[in-house]
Amino acid sequence: MRSPFSVPSVKQIIISVCSGTAIFLITWFYINSYYTLSIEDSLYNNEAIIKHHLLKVHPEKNKQFLFISTGKDMSMVDDTGGTGTVTVSDRYKLFKLLQAINRAGAKPAFILLDLQFYFPYNFTLPDSIRATVKRDKLDKYFAEKSIDDSLQAEIKKDKYIIISVLLNNGKIDTPIYKGNYGIADYVTYGSTINKFRITYNGSKINSVPAMLNKQLDGAVYSGGPYATFCDNRLCFNYIWPGYYYDGENVKSDSTYQYYHIGSLMNFLDNTAVMGTIVKNKVIFIGNFEDDVHDTPAGKIPGTIVLADIYLSLLNGKHYVPYLWIVFLIVSFSALSYAAIYDKLPKIELKSGIMTSLIYSFFSDYFSYLGILLILSLASVILFNINVSLFLPAFIFSAIDFFSQKKYKPQVKPK
Repeated sequence: MRSPFSVPSVKQIIISVCSGTAIFLITWFYINSYYTLSIEDSLYNNEAIIKHHLLKVHPEKNKQFLFISTGKDMSMVDDTGGTGTVTVSDRYKLFKLLQAINRAGAKPAFILLDLQFYFPYNFTLPDSIRATVKRDKLDKYFAEKSIDDSLQAEIKKDKYIIISVLLNNGKIDTPIYKGNYGIADYVTYGSTINKFRITYNGSKINSVPAMLNKQLDGAVYSGGPYATFCDNRLCFNYIWPGYYYDGENVKSDSTYQYYHIGSLMNFLDNTAVMGTIVKNKVIFIGNFEDDVHDTPAGKIPGTIVLADIYLSLLNGKHYVPYLWIVFLIVSFSALSYAAIYDKLPKIELKSGIMTSLIYSFFSDYFSYLGILLILSLASVILFNINVSLFLPAFIFSAIDFFSQKKYKPQVKPK
């Protein structure tokens, strides 16, 4: 081994910087993908639990949210697949709510319908009953056509309504209602929701949080999947969300309002009250009882997860400081120099039944992993960015293993 205090040559510096830059690019592509390792999920889960349950971190920037749950107001409709009936949110009450909001003088900032509209709800009044309704001047309490047609008409009136849609084999699973769609796609590789995709390049439709960020805050997204920009600032296209709120603390936060849709039916005719409730609010409507997901911070309704991700964007958790890139490239270049030219102190392991080759590789791996843990902690403290640790640690240990030819049998001194 060369002296650890020797001055590197120009050639060594160039090779180390090229290697460090290449490993940074690999790490960058990995960060900007769905993939995570289970041990990374575990680390982030612990971090989210500390922030959410112990520190109770709140967003610096916030909005006035109005959460409306449909979970206690459900109806049965026929499954078009011929398998019987399915349970959906009561669309008549949803129709009446949107109708009342559209009649109110004060308008909300935005409405998210985070509900699945994939099954028809074609209820309408028979002609004989409708005649009685007209005679008694009760028309306003009933839909003019079928519920689906009437609800579609209310959705069509306002461009500030977003309907959540799912992906089916990478393509939009189009609901029965036409409108502005936003993708709410939770693809996970562990037991909980991990990284969330922000933009869908090549598609006119982006994620729900990105659309809210665009409509409410004027954010402009551009670029490709591995070089995404928000307001001309480099950003991640996949982020680990900040879980600020769950199904319980939204009820006690003074910034927010929380209702069950059935409890609002008594206010529909009072435009002044409805106007006060919805004025300038960002309204999230979803099934908070049944549409619940496992997250690093515990079980949270999917609609509130979308609100949390939007708040993460509002508070800039997706932005990538260029100084952070320099920090990682310099760090990775130094580690590359150590790996190529054998300058890194090793963590000694008990070999046990391990062969000498496996022992040598894992000794290197845990040495690099320990340093990368320190780098990750520095990244979180200085830049509030989590760094994927285990892939670069594997790469560095592989470089060390092969550059030092540790795969060759070691000749023991006589």
